[in-house]
Amino acid sequence: MAELIDKNQLENKLTDLSNKWSISDKFLICKYEFKNFNDALSFMNKVGVKCEEMDHHPKWTNVYNRLEIELFTHDKDGLTMKDFDLASFMDQEFKRYE
Repeated sequence: MAELIDKNQLENKLTDLSNKWSISDKFLICKYEFKNFNDALSFMNKVGVKCEEMDHHPKWTNVYNRLEIELFTHDKDGLTMKDFDLASFMDQEFKRYE
């Protein structure tokens, strides 16, 4: 079971991610911009498979080539390593579209 990350450690964990990520309230948030809608959709499909494997699902909104993501571990009411692991995976996948 994933444990909550201490508030004092959150900023340190954030430095492991791309500068597209930030923490707002209890959420890990990111905005990616792609070349076009097809790239955004392809990214979402690839990440969606990983989300199913992890049983950890983001709140995300896609408008054309923009994707806004919000991560949060609901059963812990905060951020856990599951959120940061998924964010790291997303960063690695996004590199293919830059």
